Amino acid sequence: MTGSAVYPFGQAQPDQSVRRIRVPDRTWTLDGGWGWVYYAPGHDQLQQPIIMSDGFHLGESDRTALYWGFENNGEFALITELNQRGYDVIVLGYRDCSRSVLANAETATQCIWQAIAESVTDTPLVVGGFSMGGLVTRYALARMELLRMDHRVSHYFSYDTPHLGAWVPISLQSLAWYIKPTNSALADLIDSDAARQMLWKQKTSLAADPEEHEERRKFRAELARLGDWPVRPVKIGVANGRGDGQGNGNPPGEIGFAVTQGLYYGTELYIQGSGDPQQVAKLRTIGLFPADKYTPGYPELDSVAGGTLDSFAIAAATISAVAGQQAVAPYPDVNFIPTISALAVTGTDIGDPADLALNVDELGDDRFELDLHRTSSANTGHTAITRELCEFILEQLPKR
Repeated sequence: MTGSAVYPFGQAQPDQSVRRIRVPDRTWTLDGGWGWVYYAPGHDQLQQPIIMSDGFHLGESDRTALYWGFENNGEFALITELNQRGYDVIVLGYRDCSRSVLANAETATQCIWQAIAESVTDTPLVVGGFSMGGLVTRYALARMELLRMDHRVSHYFSYDTPHLGAWVPISLQSLAWYIKPTNSALADLIDSDAARQMLWKQKTSLAADPEEHEERRKFRAELARLGDWPVRPVKIGVANGRGDGQGNGNPPGEIGFAVTQGLYYGTELYIQGSGDPQQVAKLRTIGLFPADKYTPGYPELDSVAGGTLDSFAIAAATISAVAGQQAVAPYPDVNFIPTISALAVTGTDIGDPADLALNVDELGDDRFELDLHRTSSANTGHTAITRELCEFILEQLPKR
């Protein structure tokens, strides 16, 4: 699978009829990736750079899909608006977006140095990212500060970034391992280095109990060693989830996905419910062993406030891509990045139902790791480019 932070797991495809896909003015070839440069009108050199990092998916960044997503994934043409405000946009892509956050942070660091080297003004940089890209740039800037490197960044932003972890349903993870002998795409994604570092709980095989992966513990410890956050930039964060604690309406316990024809006929995945134990998956296949999967007292994580991902629709598309098989997803979209995670609310845990239901819009500024933050008026798709979130970020950036 390929895709972008704007379209996690590579589900969206560019629609050439909506808006012209602009060719970058410059392409930087970096170790482990690229920087695609889009100058502001009247610029033929960098004068006011903003670096926007791609996020998590299998394979390399797709420049066309990224540009189309930033311009057309919603109601706001982000690159065009930044250019009109005088910003020279650098879209940061990677050769492997499922690599370790630490590895891709090296590419992000090189991109920052390139921007500094090519800028013809002393205007500070703006650096950030979408989804995992927010973690990559957060780590890169914190590491540069620890090493006393002058990154010249005045503002950092994260857009629906899993600062406290991401959620992929245990039901879906179980299915991924169950169907791996015939289609390994989902398992490869879930078992990637980046997923190990980001997921709140992870299954490493069909039989394994979900738990925090050792790589996530190491990543969290490494961030702590760096001081967790860069200190010098103003830190801005936005969430695609609501701020009042109201969830997306998915009914716990209901069938979210079902195979209706083919090899895995009878397989069902259920919307995560609370309780101990709670059945989340009924896995069936012709000629092989059946399996039923349960979770131990989890919150209703598929339904809580947060940026959503069409996780069950992805599973249905994966199954239906094989001739003779068919699957449906009555509830295609589930929570992916809880609001408290995207805004790094201090003292919270996405495994705590009370924390997930917090009205974060009423919390004091001392409850946030970020200096400036904004939630969505509705639970929208993960990294969906919406006017309210983009305009909030733009309002916080330096005006020249």
